[in-house]
Amino acid sequence: MNDYIGVSNGYLNGFSYTTHYEFYPYYCDLEINVGDYEPGTTREKFIRILEEATPIDQAKIIRGVFKKFPITSFDKNEQYIKQELYDEYQEIVTRLESFGRNRSSEFKNLIFAANGPKPEIVLIDATTNEIKIVKNEKYCLVYDRMLTETGLLWEHLVDWWRDREDLHEQERSTQRHELYKRLESSLEDNDPEKLLFYTYYRTFFEKLTERLPALIPQVYLHYDPYTQKYLKDHKRLPRQRMDFLLLLSHNRNIVIEIDGKQHYSENEQASPRLYAEMVEEDRRLKLAGYEIYRFGGYEFWNRDQAKEKIVNFFTNLFKLYSIT
Repeated sequence: MNDYIGVSNGYLNGFSYTTHYEFYPYYCDLEINVGDYEPGTTREKFIRILEEATPIDQAKIIRGVFKKFPITSFDKNEQYIKQELYDEYQEIVTRLESFGRNRSSEFKNLIFAANGPKPEIVLIDATTNEIKIVKNEKYCLVYDRMLTETGLLWEHLVDWWRDREDLHEQERSTQRHELYKRLESSLEDNDPEKLLFYTYYRTFFEKLTERLPALIPQVYLHYDPYTQKYLKDHKRLPRQRMDFLLLLSHNRNIVIEIDGKQHYSENEQASPRLYAEMVEEDRRLKLAGYEIYRFGGYEFWNRDQAKEKIVNFFTNLFKLYSIT
């Protein structure tokens, strides 16, 4: 970390005594009292704090350093070296997070936001549940970083997107905008889903900013390698994708579905079979630890009223889970 931040006369560059105190709660979401690590220079205290932290907190501190000192904050002639260090530290952070005793060590295979043909997936190691997308990978996104106990926040997703697309030279607002547009493209012409997606980020980003959970669209929950055409329109899985997913702290997974008439009717007639499939799948998801919230497509006929309902829903959801 000395190489990345830089040291001058035993002091970390960019850290005064005051900013070092502020660093942990603001950039790392950690309640660390630097006064408990006196005496010493900022560098000495930083090293002691890092050494004594748990693997998960060590990962948070390293991520906090990247947030406080992005690559673009260094001189042009230094950025190439800093980029190499940044890439090396990403691997270290992933290993640290995998050591933690939380769900991050079990998290994998978040495939989402497909905006083209269905991905074709093979199982390359059944003992570790390792998969590989062998066709149409370019049309979907795969989040390949470990989750921490904070879940998956919007800013974490933007960090991943920035690194994936090599957008380090862009302003943060541009990085966010490009990711938003890419995610939105997976919703195609589904106006209710696009309205919910737009209203969520338009309303709550300014209120929560770095604490905002990522609303992830079109997440593959199950996967059947065969198409319905191949199976002669027989569905072996009730549904393969979630409309939206929130991964909150403490293993709280929130599924949000918008039900059009295809969820409960066939040929314009109510279908008890489709309804039964839907509620059976809901029971299975709830037993697997997911919370499911449904909107009826009819609720979106009036856009203004729909926006109000969406804002009220997420406001109450965040109150329920103490997201402020």
